[in-house]
Amino acid sequence: MRLPLRVVAFAAVIILGTVLVAQAPPPKPAAGPAPILITGARILDVVEGKYLAAGAVLIEQGLIKSITTEIPPDVPATANRLALKDVTLVPGLMDAHAWAAPTPDLDADYFYLLSLAHGVTTNRVINVPTAWGVAQRGRSATGAIDAPALSTSGRGIDQAASPGRWLLDVPDAAAAVEEVTRQRAAGVDWIAGYDNVSPEAFRAMATALRGSRVRLSAQPGAASMADLAISGVHSIDTLAFPTQARTSVSADEAWLAAPGKDLTTLVASLVRAKITLVPMLAASRARAHPGEIAKDGSLQLLPDTRRKALLETLAKLPVADVMRTRQAWAGQLAFVRRFARAGGRVATGSGFETGGCPLPGIGVHQEIAALVEAGLTPIDAIRAATLNGALMLGATAQQVGIKPGLEANLFVVEGDPLKKLGDLARISSVVRKGRLFNARELLARARPAPAK
Repeated sequence: MRLPLRVVAFAAVIILGTVLVAQAPPPKPAAGPAPILITGARILDVVEGKYLAAGAVLIEQGLIKSITTEIPPDVPATANRLALKDVTLVPGLMDAHAWAAPTPDLDADYFYLLSLAHGVTTNRVINVPTAWGVAQRGRSATGAIDAPALSTSGRGIDQAASPGRWLLDVPDAAAAVEEVTRQRAAGVDWIAGYDNVSPEAFRAMATALRGSRVRLSAQPGAASMADLAISGVHSIDTLAFPTQARTSVSADEAWLAAPGKDLTTLVASLVRAKITLVPMLAASRARAHPGEIAKDGSLQLLPDTRRKALLETLAKLPVADVMRTRQAWAGQLAFVRRFARAGGRVATGSGFETGGCPLPGIGVHQEIAALVEAGLTPIDAIRAATLNGALMLGATAQQVGIKPGLEANLFVVEGDPLKKLGDLARISSVVRKGRLFNARELLARARPAPAK
């Protein structure tokens, strides 16, 4: 089932006339979030895959204090009361491959606020300056900045490539291990390995991290997905070079040439190794279906120069290349379906740095839609953006969802997303660590702005 992009582009498209104009600066957060009482909403239990009956949800001090059938007698007089009807409370989503570092044309708040506006309350941030990323994680945790919870890597580790602003080029496995040691000492949550890292270097980095809480993500290239399946990495980000490493063929050609029996073996290897797959289908869709992407109204939230460059690039793609990419993308959808049905864990990632598409926040909804197109059920696709992401970060199923005692990270949607997936993007309010946000106000604040 293919869901059109307009289903998941969110209300940003219909309010652009007011979103991208000058706004008064947001008020500074209070010392502590005001209590919140939510009534009349069904609660989506992503672990059990069902709704809990509408009741009263009381949030205090950033935590879910109680969920009761009736309004509790001890609701503070200062509580914000949301009396709702025919709405759903959904646990906060996670972007497992988020770009959230300032660029010359965008500051970090742009990425944070767009994420929050779309119900994304956790970002696994890939590839940022190490000290800055760790500091931002602390600022988010204390409420000093309005941002999702941040699980951060340091600088991305690459080999034999021209280092970018955030990439560190290491000559060999030993140098890669030295950088892993530095980043681990600095307090990162993840090590981000990029597509030029060799299988040997990935194995060495995984060995260096053994027994620690720091995890390792990998992008296939010099190491195939089959190589990574036996290297000790915790997640594979993007689908490229499934059974053979990059040599003289492109990623699309590698997919089209992969024998079916080798793909079956790869599925089994990934499941056995308990590797989380972050396929980033919405990001790769741009080259497979450029016409659809060009019509995506949410691109208006990009800076003009970035949007024009993206549209020009899409328009210039040779037809033969688009058709080959489309074939490969269809094969990737089928692979994700087989992997999920075999018990593999899939998580949602946007990957904004791959040309500015998809956008933060919006991209998670588009990734959920792509997973449904691949053959996952709506609840399994939503689990990829909630439960699976949390498990990838080391949480247990008991620590996921809308439950008394857990941190209050959730959002309010109008409608029933299990019956109509597009309803998941009809967001009115977002709660991040007990603070209540209006989704439209977040969007208004997330306009493009120069980096500070």
